[in-house]
Amino acid sequence: MVETRKIVITVLFFIHLGYCEIPSYIKVCPRTHQNLSACITNSIEELKPRLINGIPELDVPGLEPLSLDSINIDSLGGGTRLATNITNIKVYGASEFTILKLVPTPTKKGYNFRFNVNIPRIRIAADYELDSKILFLDLKGSGPFNANISDYHFECIMKGHKVKKGENNHLEFDDMKCSLVIGEVSIFLDKLFEGNPTLAKATNDVINDNAHVLFDEIKPGVLKAVTGRFTEIANKITLSFKFEELFP
Repeated sequence: MVETRKIVITVLFFIHLGYCEIPSYIKVCPRTHQNLSACITNSIEELKPRLINGIPELDVPGLEPLSLDSINIDSLGGGTRLATNITNIKVYGASEFTILKLVPTPTKKGYNFRFNVNIPRIRIAADYELDSKILFLDLKGSGPFNANISDYHFECIMKGHKVKKGENNHLEFDDMKCSLVIGEVSIFLDKLFEGNPTLAKATNDVINDNAHVLFDEIKPGVLKAVTGRFTEIANKITLSFKFEELFP
């Protein structure tokens, strides 16, 4: 038993240092590749099905769903006060990303990547507690919160630098720096005035008239969740293998 435990600890130690063999589902892109951008893009595309639930053997977390911290919204304007507390937030759809453009740039410290990514549709499911005023109407209630966002498009830069683990070089990324543009936003508060469907619809209509204003409150949290998970996934992979193995 003691000997077996020593073997397990030794194996885990070497894996941690990046000595494990690169699995077949990770396509290596030589630095001298004639189209390095296309090679890396294709490699990421082939990984996408595994990123939905994560890659346990590399401790890579899944993209579905993403969790966000609670958000408080308090927006005023035009006789309307929309105040709500949104909790238990889950974001779905990040795994459907498409890389529109990727530019790798070797540096003295490692690699930088500039890229444009589009996510066709993101769905947010959460719980809400509403305490608002629309015209002369005081509104209070709670229930499921749902939002749909189309054409979630962001432009990012990831700066990677070599780090030493033992005698080996690995690539580690700083947090992504991104700008975000979105298309349409729709928001629906379920179980709102269940005894009065007309009032529930009117309230949801007002909320959707202000959907972009409301999403401006949610946007930093959503952007942080998506880009944070992408950065975490990238680091889990690049820190598991030697730099020279991933970029021979």
